[in-house]
Amino acid sequence: MRAAPALIASLLLVVPHPQAPRPAADFGAFVDKYLDAFARRHPSIAAGNGIHDHDDQLEDFSAKAIAAEVADLKALRAQLRGFDVSRLTPDERVDQEILDGIIDGWLLEQETLRNWTRNPMLYASAIADGVHNQMVMEYAPAPVRMRRVISKLKHVPRLLAAAKANVPNPPKLFAQRGVTMMRGASGMLAGDLRLAFADAGTPALRDSLAKAADAAKVAVDAYANWLEKDVLPKASGDFTIGAVALSRRYRAEELLDTPLDQMVRVGERELKAGQAAFRAAAGKVDPTRDATAVWHDAWKDHPAFGQVIPSTQRIVDSLTAFVAGRGLATVPTGERAIVAQQQPFDIGAASMHASPPLEAVPVKSFYYVNEPKATGDAAQDEALLQRSNRFSVTITSSHEAMPGHWLHSVYMRKTPGKVRRIWIGLNPFPQPSSGQDGWAHYAEQLVVEQGYGGGDPRYVMAQQSDALMRICRLLSGIRVHTKQWTLDDAQACFEKEAYLAPPAAKREAERSAYDPTYGGYFLGKRGFLKLRKDLQAKQGKAFDLKTFHEKVMGNGIAPIWAHRALLLPGDNSPLID
Repeated sequence: MRAAPALIASLLLVVPHPQAPRPAADFGAFVDKYLDAFARRHPSIAAGNGIHDHDDQLEDFSAKAIAAEVADLKALRAQLRGFDVSRLTPDERVDQEILDGIIDGWLLEQETLRNWTRNPMLYASAIADGVHNQMVMEYAPAPVRMRRVISKLKHVPRLLAAAKANVPNPPKLFAQRGVTMMRGASGMLAGDLRLAFADAGTPALRDSLAKAADAAKVAVDAYANWLEKDVLPKASGDFTIGAVALSRRYRAEELLDTPLDQMVRVGERELKAGQAAFRAAAGKVDPTRDATAVWHDAWKDHPAFGQVIPSTQRIVDSLTAFVAGRGLATVPTGERAIVAQQQPFDIGAASMHASPPLEAVPVKSFYYVNEPKATGDAAQDEALLQRSNRFSVTITSSHEAMPGHWLHSVYMRKTPGKVRRIWIGLNPFPQPSSGQDGWAHYAEQLVVEQGYGGGDPRYVMAQQSDALMRICRLLSGIRVHTKQWTLDDAQACFEKEAYLAPPAAKREAERSAYDPTYGGYFLGKRGFLKLRKDLQAKQGKAFDLKTFHEKVMGNGIAPIWAHRALLLPGDNSPLID
C-alpha cells in the first residue's frame, strides 16, 4: 500500500538526521527511467512534453505491447515504493506520491478500463498529435523533424491494424468522434504537413516526406471508411466506467479521496452561488430584464469574420499588460503566446500548445482558436461569431494563455525535478488536472476579481458562465458514469444551469463520455481558493498574492494536494470545501 497523502504531508516535516534530508541520487535516475519507458510507449504524448528521444516512433497499441506495458508499470511501481521517504527531499517526497498515482492511473487505464479496446480516438490522436508536434515545435532543425515524421508515418499501418483488431464495437459516440478525428488527420497529412515544411530541407527530402504522407493518408482514409461504414452503424459499446473506477481515477490523478457524493454536494452548493452571482451581475447591466437575455445581448459584442484571431491576440496582450500592471505575477519578456487557427483534428473550441517546460530551448507557443467562415446565412453567421464575443474570449484567454496555462508553463521551466514539469497524458489518459486546469480556472476568476475590464459586469457574467459550466462538468462526469444521468440529462444541466446554447451544451455533455474526471477543473479551483485563504490566514499581513501565484506556478503541474503539501507542510485539513 502506498502511504496516504496526509501521511506523506506530515513526513515533509520529518528530519531523521542532524542535517536536512539529502536528495537520493537514484530517485532522479528512476524518474528518468520511468519517463524514457513512457516516451518509448507513448512517443506522441512525450513529444508534447519536450521529450524527443523517440520522435521517430509511433505508439504500439497491440495487445502484446499493452500487456508488456502493464507488467513494466507494476515493476516500476514496486521500485518507486521502495524509496526511503526519509531520505528524499520535500520535493522528491511529493513527486514520489504523484508518480505513484500516475502509475496507478495508467494501470487502471490499460489493464481495467482498457480504452484501447473501445476508443478509436486514441489512435487518431497518436497520429495527429505525433505529427503535429513535429510540424510546429521547432526544437530541432526542420530537416531533422522531417526525417522523424517520415519514420513515424511508416508505422501508421501497424497502428491502424491494431485499432481495427482492438476496437470492434466502440460506443457510438466514440466511433463518431473517431471518424471525425481520422478525417482531420488525413487532411493534415494532405495539406498542413506539406505547408509546414514547404521551404525546408532539400527537394529530395520534401519528396520523401510527401510520399510518406501520401502512403499514410491512404491507410488513414481506409480505416476511417471502415470505421464509418462497417463499425459505426452497429456500434453499441458502453462508455460508462462506474463509481468504483471513477473514484479510483480521482484518487490516482488528483490524490483526492473525497467521496463522489460529497463532490456532488459541493458542486450543487457552488452552482446555486454562481447562479446568484450571475444574476446579480446581469442586474447591474439591466435590472429590468432576465439575466440570460442580458447575457445573450453581450454575445453581440464580437469581431467580424476574419478578425477573430487578431481580436483574440489583442485580448491576450491586454491580459498580459493587466497581470504585470496589477502585480499578480512577473511576466516574461521577449516571449508570447501566438494566436493561430485551430487545427482540424482538435475537438475543442480553443486550446493552448505551450512550449513544453522540458524543452532545452523554449519553442513557439500557440494558442489555437477557431476563425469561422461565413456561410451566407445571416442567422447562422451571427451565431458563429457570437461564440467569439469579447467577454467570453477574454475569460477563455485568461484560462488558456494569461495568467493561465501559458504563464504556468513558463514558470514550470524551473520546477524542481521533472515529475511536475510534464503533462503526463491526454484525455482520456490520466493527468493531474486539478493542478493544471484548476490553476487555469482559478486564473479566470482572478482577473475578474482584480478588476479587468474596469469592473464591467459582463466580464463577471462570462466568468460565472464558465464557472457554472465547469460545475456541470463535475456533476455530469459523476452522474453519467454512475448511470444516474443520460447524455441528454447532462446536456440539460449545461443548458438550464450554465446557460449554454444547445450546440455547446451537447458538446460539453458528450465530453463527459470520454473525459469522466473533467470535474478536476472545478475541484482544482476550489482547492486553490482554499489554499490561498488558509495560507493568508496563517501568514497574516506577510501574505503576498504575487508571491503566492509565483510559488504555485513554480511548483508545476501537480494535484492540488501537492501544492498544499509544499506550501502548508504538515497541514491535514480538507483539500476542498
